[in-house]
Amino acid sequence: MGGQGDWDKASWRKSRRSGSDGTGCVSIAVSASCGAIRDTKNPRRTTIVLPKSVLRRMLDEIKSGAFDLR
Repeated sequence: MGGQGDWDKASWRKSRRSGSDGTGCVSIAVSASCGAIRDTKNPRRTTIVLPKSVLRRMLDEIKSGAFDLR
């Protein structure tokens, strides 16, 4: 998977931390070699595609609180 259209058929998972009111919604999908992140509220907008190792590291840092603003 590479281009935007390639991800249209992907199995997207919405973040469990996404707000029930539709705020802060992020979805991810993975293929054999890369992962993608998109805004759940506007899926036709930009999709960020990263190598799986980079996506995993970023998700680990998010879970650890590295990007918390509080």
